[in-house]
This record gives sequence, C-alpha cells and structure tokens, in this order.
Amino acid sequence: MRSLTVTAIMVFASSIVGRADDASVQNLADEVRDKGRIVFCARSPAGDWDLFLCRPDGSSIRNITRTPQFNEAAPQFSRDGRQLLYRRLPREENIDGNRYGAQGQLVLANHDGTAARTLGEYPWASWSPDGSQIACLSIKGISVVDVSGLRTVRTLERKGFFQQLAWSPDGKWLLGVANSFGTGWSVARMDAATGEINAVSKVDCCTPDWFPNSRQVIFSNRPAGQKGNNGYGWTQLWTADAEGRERKLVYGQDGRHVYGGCVSLDGKYVVFTGNMKEDGDPGNAGAPMGLIRLADAPIITGDSKDLRTLHPEAREGPVLVLPNGWEPCWTVAEIDADGAAGLAEEVRDKGWIVFSAANDGGDWDLFLMRPDGSDRRRLTDTRQYNEAGAKFSRDGGKLLYYRMPVAERVDNNTYGLFELMIADADGGNAASYGNKFPWASWGPDGTQIACLDKKGIQIIDLASRQIVRQIPRNGIVQQVVWSPDGKRFVGTANGLGVAWTVGCLDAETGRIHPVSEVDRYNCTPDWLPDSEHVIYSRGVVPGQAGWAQLWLVKADGTERRLLYAEGEQHLYGGCVSPDGNYILFTESEVDLGKVDNSRTRMAIIRRKDTPIVASGDASLQKEFPNARSGPVLNLSWGWEPDWKPSH
Repeated sequence: MRSLTVTAIMVFASSIVGRADDASVQNLADEVRDKGRIVFCARSPAGDWDLFLCRPDGSSIRNITRTPQFNEAAPQFSRDGRQLLYRRLPREENIDGNRYGAQGQLVLANHDGTAARTLGEYPWASWSPDGSQIACLSIKGISVVDVSGLRTVRTLERKGFFQQLAWSPDGKWLLGVANSFGTGWSVARMDAATGEINAVSKVDCCTPDWFPNSRQVIFSNRPAGQKGNNGYGWTQLWTADAEGRERKLVYGQDGRHVYGGCVSLDGKYVVFTGNMKEDGDPGNAGAPMGLIRLADAPIITGDSKDLRTLHPEAREGPVLVLPNGWEPCWTVAEIDADGAAGLAEEVRDKGWIVFSAANDGGDWDLFLMRPDGSDRRRLTDTRQYNEAGAKFSRDGGKLLYYRMPVAERVDNNTYGLFELMIADADGGNAASYGNKFPWASWGPDGTQIACLDKKGIQIIDLASRQIVRQIPRNGIVQQVVWSPDGKRFVGTANGLGVAWTVGCLDAETGRIHPVSEVDRYNCTPDWLPDSEHVIYSRGVVPGQAGWAQLWLVKADGTERRLLYAEGEQHLYGGCVSPDGNYILFTESEVDLGKVDNSRTRMAIIRRKDTPIVASGDASLQKEFPNARSGPVLNLSWGWEPDWKPSH
C-alpha cells in the first residue's frame, strides 16, 4: 500500500532547479530533514485528491486521508502541530473559480489525519495562535469560532476577502485574498479587532502567508510588465512588510507559476509549488513542490533572461525538489506519522466505537465512529437529555446507556441514578428500562443485564423485564462490569481500603476482594476477553499529587503492571477491544467526573506495545524504565467509549 502511494506522487521534476545533484542541494536536504513534517494535497492512486505527510526533505511520505468520495485540500497545522484543518468537497463537484471561496466543508482532524470530523460549510479557515479558535471565511463574513464548543464568538465583515485566510502568529491580524481597493486578487491585511483593512499587494496576487514575526508577508504575484508566457508573465514568490512596503523577490522560475509559499515556523525556509499552469490549477498530475532557504533569496532558476534582467541581484539555487503536491503547510512539531498512522490503518476496519460527547447544542449525545476516528455519526439527538455510559452487548447487536435531564446536575454521592435505556446498535428502537439503575452491564449472552442500585446487583431478564436474581453489592458503588464468562463482576468499591478501590465480586457467593491497590484511588475497570485480567485506572495516594494511569492486573489481585502513563493527563475508562489486542481510553487534563469537552479526548494503544510512557516526560520514564514511548492513536474528544465487534 505504501509503495503504491509513493510511486504515485514521487514524480520529481528536475527542471525546477538548474543542478539537482548540486552538493548545496544535498546540504539543504540534510539541514531540513528532521525539522518536523510537511502536509500537502496530491492526487492519489484512486484519482481523487488526498492529504499526504512527508519530511521536509521529501522522505517518509504517507497518505493520511483515504476518502475516494472526496477531494481534500488546503491543509493547515495548528501552531503546536497537534491538529489539522483542511477543506473537502465531493469528488464529482467541479471547482468554480468564480465561487471558489464558497465551496467545500471544513474538516478538523489530528495532525496525522485521524479522528476527522466536519465542522460546517466554511471553505477557508485559519488557526488562532493558541489553537483554541479558528477564523472561518464564508460568503456571510469571517466567523471566529471556539473549537471546543463550535460556537461563533464574533463575526467580522468580509471587506472583500474571498480566499486563503491566514491568522497572524500574534493574533492581531488576518491575511487573505480580496477584491478590494478597486482591483481584483489583492493581498490584504485586516485588523482582527476592528475589521479595518490595508493593501499588502494589489492585482494578481494570491496564496499569502505570515512570517513568524507577524510583520512580514510572503505571497504569489504576477508583476506587470513581464515578458514571456504570451505577454502575461510568470507568477513569483514575493515578500513585503504587512503595510505593503519593502517588496522583495524571493523566488522565480521561467516556465512555472510559483504558488502556496509557506514559511517554516522558525522563519528560515519556505516551501512552495512550482506549477506549469496558471490560476492555481494543479493539473491532472499535480506539480512539484520546492524548498529554499530564505537566507539564499532572491533565487531565479531556469533559462529566464527576462527575469534575470529585471532582478540582476538574484542567484541560482539551491532549490530542494520535493514530491508533486499542492498547498503545502509546515510544522516543526515532531509527528509520529508512521506509528500513529500505521496503528490507524490497523484498527480502521475492526468494528465501531460508541462514546458520548457534547454536541453543538451543549448537551451530551452518543456518537459512533470507526476505531481510526473516521465515519463519525450521531446516534442520539435529544436536546432535553444528556446520554452517556454506552455499552455494546457481546455480540454487538444491542446498546445500553444512561440518560438524565439536561437540567439535572451530577452528584458523585448519588452518581448514576439515571434512566437506563436499551436500543439497537445504531441507536434505533430505544426503550427505557427504569429510572433507578445507575450502573448496568451486559450478561455474556445478551439476554440479561446486571444493574447496580442501592439494594444490590439485580440480574434482569430483558425479555420479561423481571428481576431473576439479586446479589449483595458488598461495597461496589460504581462501574459494575460482568465478566465475559459470567462468573464475576468488577466495579469501584468503598470499604476495601480507601474509597474508590477496584474490587472483584463472585457472582455466586457475593464475596468480594480488592483487585487494585487499597491505598490509592482507583476506578473505571474493564475485563479482558479471557475473564482473567482486568484493566483499570490507577489513581493517586490520598493527599498526594499525581495523574491517573492505566494498569493491568489478574482478577485475583496479582501481577499488576503499567499499561500507559502520561504526565499532566488523567487516563480513564480503559476499554479492551473485542479481540483483546487494543486498549481504548479517555485522557483528560481534569479529574474524573469533571468532564471538559475541550480537554478530554480518546486514544488507542496496542496491548503488545505496553508498557508505554508518553515521550518527553523524564520523571515517568525514570519511574518506569522498561516503558517505551508509543505509538498512541489520538482520536476526537469523547467520554466513556466502548468497542463493538466488527461483525
């Protein structure tokens, strides 16, 4: 699969530079190789336009979107490199240059393309410096949208802006292509507070980007008076200050239009596309990208007497040739593209994940998606209720979950006295099973459920809705889970040590024993398919600071070991895939029960890769010297996930 992708897009065009084997070009490649990643769009083997990642030297190419029904374009990394915005439109829809800025949907994903979700009809968008907001350009205006709640916090007039919006690194300005100042295709700067605009460059300009200092701008320009190309001239890369002064040539080549100049976050390099066609048309085969040092500019390549006459100060190269691509964007953040993307490919077709998340109305609904974060869809849409705690039956055919009125507050002392619902796996045919069943779990064959309430653990026959057996709860207060073999329960208990201890209860005798440590807060247990091992969240010792981690233990309380730890993140809700090979969990910056949509997301790890410690945390690596650093597949925000079998 990887070799096919590489073959399709690694079409080098040596004509973009005078001497492709020049040692200076190789030096440039060596210099940038480890400086993050570049994302770009290119034509896939299926014929649609996908997004790809590569190293800045052109190596380690990986396709991060595979959606043959859509064309993806205009990717943008957040400043920290953790998230990605891009535009997509149906493959059969033709781009109309007269309304180009009004076409397409905005998509938000992780940096490696996973957990993609559509945000709305916003064809052009740009990140705020801290990644908490995006500025979205549409035909109605420029909307500043809060990412966590997808709420529009303010709106600016377009003032002629219609394409290629870019938010300055200091957050004070917006940059874009505008029909203003009595001309078309001008690069304009807008004050993000007042909406006032000024021209940076007028007439036949496009694809602007900021320098890291927020005082300089790079853009594509076709200066007047050029010869060649039937009198129209070739498009070049130029810089100017944000006031439109100090215009300087950066790069030009006879025979190619140069578009999409993107400055590296350290301000030392620029990556661009050199295209033989005008008007930004990437053509059927795409166009080669190039990379230069800004310290070497101005650069002119090719046989261009006219350009050299106009710019006698320009020199020849070095220019690093990159794969065919369009609209590149650079992040200096390190992305585990191979590890995380490989894990995403591995789990993509392994069933479905159900989870709860806040919707655009502010209440919590249930959602379904593939384990790689794709094919996200809503299962419930009840604005008067919050839905959570969804669990699939063992065969994947049914779903149970809880709901409570939106106006009702969650009290940890009575946590879970909610209405129990049972529905089909797609959310259809939902029916209430009572209002006083705070926690419930499927029996092994799906004909019974175990419901935990103040009286004990009640075994209920689904067909008759009758209680067929009752087991003393013996201290279990939350999160009861029936073992796959039907012989035991695990849950969070009080009375086995400190509050919030994971205990294992015999389904026949009702006897309970601690599984986790009894001197620290532990919770959210789940069974492995073998009914012999339990995964749980290992919390902190009372009175001490720390973060919840994922641990594995035998059901008799022996052989405890770390699965995953990450500094400054609480790890909850560990759920094992039906085949036992993967672990799905929620990581949150805040304590259990204080769910924050903007600071709570899901992730997947391979069980065989454990123990894992998030990279960069020296204290955890010292505590767990045998742990490794990944890979970890980050998914969208969500809470209390569960995994359905593929069938």
